[in-house]
Amino acid sequence: MKISWGIIVMLGFSLFAAGIIAMVAVSMTKNIDLVSDNYYEKGIKYQDQIDMNKNSAEFSDKIKTELKDSGLLIEYSGDLLKGNFSGEIKFYRSSDAKKDFKVNIETGDKGIQHIPVMNLEKGLWKVQFSFKKDNKNYFLEKSIFIN
Repeated sequence: MKISWGIIVMLGFSLFAAGIIAMVAVSMTKNIDLVSDNYYEKGIKYQDQIDMNKNSAEFSDKIKTELKDSGLLIEYSGDLLKGNFSGEIKFYRSSDAKKDFKVNIETGDKGIQHIPVMNLEKGLWKVQFSFKKDNKNYFLEKSIFIN
């Protein structure tokens, strides 16, 4: 049985069209999270972020994180506890923005904060500290890996 060249062209075109439709269908169902919903505004204010990172160099060793079975232990020490100190901690999951959450910084009497992490998804998390001390803004980022 001999197949004419017209049928071969039509079969080839049909397979190509089916492949394109399949790729469009798969791409429409794929969830793509942006790093931030307001990335344009953050891009404009990026110099502020650079300044906050430079300010934080003096405090990078004053915030210690330790992952224990009971949760994440954060120890604030030194000059950080003196004066007016407030802010928040953002737990950032790059693979799924729906899992991100924020916690206020609470130093307590001894400068130790405990955050339960047993219910968090296993894997890499970025812990971002945004705080204000003596009317100056700071930003510090640490990584933790939950098993």
